[in-house]
Amino acid sequence: MIIQRRFWLEAGAAACGGGVLLGLAFSGEAAGWLAWIALVPWLLVVGRLAPLQAFGFGWVGGLVAACVTFGWLANVPAFGFAQFAALGGYVGLYAACWCAGLVILARRRCSWLVYAPALWVALDAVREHAGFLALPIASLAQSQHANVALLQIASIGGEAAVTWIVVLANVAVASLVQRRVWRGPLLALGTVAAVHVAGAIVLAAAANNDQTVAPMKIAAVQPSIGLHERETAAGRDAIWQRLESLSLKAAAARPDLIVWPETAIGDPRHDPELAKRLLALSGAAGAPLLVGASETEKFAATDHDGLGVRERDAYNAAYLVRDGLPIGEPYRKRRLMPFGEYTPLLGKVAWPSWLVPAIAEGRPGDSDAGFEMPRSSPSTPALRIGVVICWENLFADLSRRAVLGGSAMLVQLTNDAWFGPGRAALQHNAASVIRAVENGVPLVLASNAGPSLVINRHGRVVGRTALQFDAGVAVASVAAGQAATLFNRWGEWFAAACCVLALQGLWTGRLLTGARRRLPFIFNAKEGA
Repeated sequence: MIIQRRFWLEAGAAACGGGVLLGLAFSGEAAGWLAWIALVPWLLVVGRLAPLQAFGFGWVGGLVAACVTFGWLANVPAFGFAQFAALGGYVGLYAACWCAGLVILARRRCSWLVYAPALWVALDAVREHAGFLALPIASLAQSQHANVALLQIASIGGEAAVTWIVVLANVAVASLVQRRVWRGPLLALGTVAAVHVAGAIVLAAAANNDQTVAPMKIAAVQPSIGLHERETAAGRDAIWQRLESLSLKAAAARPDLIVWPETAIGDPRHDPELAKRLLALSGAAGAPLLVGASETEKFAATDHDGLGVRERDAYNAAYLVRDGLPIGEPYRKRRLMPFGEYTPLLGKVAWPSWLVPAIAEGRPGDSDAGFEMPRSSPSTPALRIGVVICWENLFADLSRRAVLGGSAMLVQLTNDAWFGPGRAALQHNAASVIRAVENGVPLVLASNAGPSLVINRHGRVVGRTALQFDAGVAVASVAAGQAATLFNRWGEWFAAACCVLALQGLWTGRLLTGARRRLPFIFNAKEGA
């Protein structure tokens, strides 16, 4: 009885300790190394549990990880304990399913070295494509956004390939700690090292190749607009003066494009005076402006009846403004944030008001079209720019479709001021680094509160603003143009392969029988797990 109680105390400590390590891995660029060992406490314990016990163990660990990772949500208006508990409980289910799946795989004599990374990637794919429950932020791959050499594998297998490598390393370390075998884990760690070396070689070769491409200078304006600054005429005038001043400051560097963040201004097509000022500013700056525009705020205040504000068709858009040309059609945000910009299943599900507060209902756009921007030289073809707004950068398919449509550069407009200073913006921006590598194009991120970034096609940040919630400009030159990648051509093939492998292992565990005979130190469950 004492031994059993001690085991459960150890299991609880392992679940919470692994969750804390996993959450802290997303606390900044210097913390990414924690992701390489965060799963080890779980792996050391879960093999001694029954599937249902492992599910509960993983859920506790996943809940702790979610609380540490997303603690910044406490700054969001209308986000309280009920919403935080629901989010943490939901995110924890993915860790729970992984831990329970590990037990099933072990019972089917499926090596964790082979199947555990595939199962994690498969669950990440579910999390990305789960409809209005999709939440592909803070993936293990995104924790490695500063590990540029490792990220080069994303050009082949996407974000999933980076995650697979990190999980593989965790399984290998856990296996070595348990001292069961050494050949399989060492081979796995050798694979991790080889991927890093290959990435470093790619980066070295790319540094020479990019010098042959005509650079394009981009300026990302960071105005640091306060949450309530738009509510008065004086505040709106101050916002415009700040945007104008920062744009003219950026113009001193003679950029080819100046980018403003999400919802920086109102709707220029229905405000002639605003359109006139934008065109005049583009002329004074000597560069096109790509600006974020919106008719409404993201989070609506409730009225006196508590019913909310739903009287307008709100949209989140971007416009390309060029002096001497009329303002054309906007890009409208296609994937809205559930419960922040629209209420899922509105009219079909009676969401309780204590869980889902009333919001201003937005409308999604329906076009993948980007913007065509003429180059300075008449003989140079126009540059096509693909746009993503706010959390659209988390979904790989949107950026991939833009590049397949001819975009030679991606621009992200975002406003993370809602979440306060700290980790929220850093976690959000990490996915943009991966999008650049996946598609082989540079990405410019203009953020209202920062940090704003200019990212080259290899995932290296070449320009950034220094501080959050401080007005400034990020200016840098990048080699605009596509570098054909396997991921951009084939999409999420690696994640799909992991899904097939994980399902096969959970269902039968027999597909790789021949491989087990030839390479027992990899595929044998006793040795590999």
